[in-house]
Amino acid sequence: MPRIFTLSDLHVDFPANMDYMLSLPDIKYKSDVLIVAGDISDSMDHLRTILSSLTRKFHTVTFVPGNHELWVRRKSAADSIAKFHTIIDLCEELNVQTRPFAVGEADRRVWITPLFSWYRTDETDPDTLFIPKAGEDLENSPWTDNYLCRWPAQINTSRRVADYFLQINRQHIYQSYDAPLITFSHFLTRRELIFGNLDMARQYANGRETIPRYPQDPVPEFNFSRVAGCAQIDHQLRQIGAKVHIYGHQHRNRNRLIDGVHYLSKCLGYNRERSMLGKTVQPQLVWHDGIFLPPAEEL
Repeated sequence: MPRIFTLSDLHVDFPANMDYMLSLPDIKYKSDVLIVAGDISDSMDHLRTILSSLTRKFHTVTFVPGNHELWVRRKSAADSIAKFHTIIDLCEELNVQTRPFAVGEADRRVWITPLFSWYRTDETDPDTLFIPKAGEDLENSPWTDNYLCRWPAQINTSRRVADYFLQINRQHIYQSYDAPLITFSHFLTRRELIFGNLDMARQYANGRETIPRYPQDPVPEFNFSRVAGCAQIDHQLRQIGAKVHIYGHQHRNRNRLIDGVHYLSKCLGYNRERSMLGKTVQPQLVWHDGIFLPPAEEL
């Protein structure tokens, strides 16, 4: 039975991250699967380099684009939707999986289903993960997507962008799955995943209370919840019947059991973030011999 690992938010535009990813051992993971939950690079050249390297190190690689992949610089694509499809074509060329597939045999078989996604920013949208934050910039001006993502005229709001990707996923909802199912997306699916503190996660799960301002907040005007994700992704993964859902985007590692689904995030992130934690990041083992391995915090 192949082992299943995950790692997201590789950000190989930073030389330290590029060096780390290229230095992963060539033999250790040869029989295994790697789930990459988005944000490798906005550079097509870097994306090709890393995906090509990973397909040599792992038996199977599966990937969904994050927000960084859909940045459009220097006329690299007509718009972010066109770039998305160029990335999917690249994955097909490199034999990187972007559709549901099964690994293992008999009672150790497991399905892996990628879910494409985007976030919803509209405060009135019932599927947004937005929570007001004291002292925030209501325009979220520090957020780079506001300047580098370009959408076609008919897809000009975050709700329409999110709906575009949710529609692609709908073909997988009624597919027949004959074994346990792991899904993954780049963006978050629930408010409970935003907060590291379990009590805060419970407090903000369903309400719209204001997030307080903390002295240690490096960007107090930035409200991550505005761009965190979309609750419809959670609806889809539960329709499909996922036992495990993997995600990225926030650069915060989580492992939580919520209403019967394990949610796990394992991010490489930025070098300064790893330095703060004082830890070396390795791909996270998620599944082996029919068992979800990391012990989870239960909400």
